[in-house]
Amino acid sequence: MSEEDVVKYLQDTPDFFERNPELLEELTIPHPVHGGAISLLERQVSLLRKSTAEYRGEFERLVSIARENEAIMKKSRRLILKCLSGDSLDDFAEVVEEVMREDFAVNYMSMVLFTEQPLDTSVRTASWESAEPIIKEMLAQSGCYCGVLSVVESEFLFQSQSDSVMSSAIMPLVSFEGGQVVYHGVLALGSNRLNHFDKEKGSLFLDYLSDLLSALLLRLLP
Repeated sequence: MSEEDVVKYLQDTPDFFERNPELLEELTIPHPVHGGAISLLERQVSLLRKSTAEYRGEFERLVSIARENEAIMKKSRRLILKCLSGDSLDDFAEVVEEVMREDFAVNYMSMVLFTEQPLDTSVRTASWESAEPIIKEMLAQSGCYCGVLSVVESEFLFQSQSDSVMSSAIMPLVSFEGGQVVYHGVLALGSNRLNHFDKEKGSLFLDYLSDLLSALLLRLLP
């Protein structure tokens, strides 16, 4: 009988060791660490312990993610409710800055609205014609931009604070008209840590926040 025959027999007879339990103690295999012989039963117990530890670690990781997501949703809810209570662009900008600073621990924040006409607001404005050549690379990709800005981009968005910003998240504030994207502004978040905003970490929540803030902003624009 060949080794393949033995393997096939055991595969075809899954209850073999249930009917012959004494073999579990008699069979020996090399220890995975120190190389000494251990019984098949000991090896199975070792594998089960390893699997249990791995499952426990994965479970704890998922619980941690769930708690983090729950905290983010609570902060998002607070942002929505506070923005809805305001009735001006100044109220909107003030609420966003407060929540970003207090709830999301953002070091630097800048909001720029794109308009060709004067707006009744203290929020910084710029024409799309002047802003597009500077930030078009960031807005060319789908969703939010995360990473390090060029000197020109950083100076445009963060002005006097640009030298302190090491990484950024740029959220477009947009609407969709006739199948086209219309840019109404950007919200720029900055950190003094180089990898705080990193595209490798993903931007799902930032994309969600961008959509949310865009909808809240549109109700206040003339």
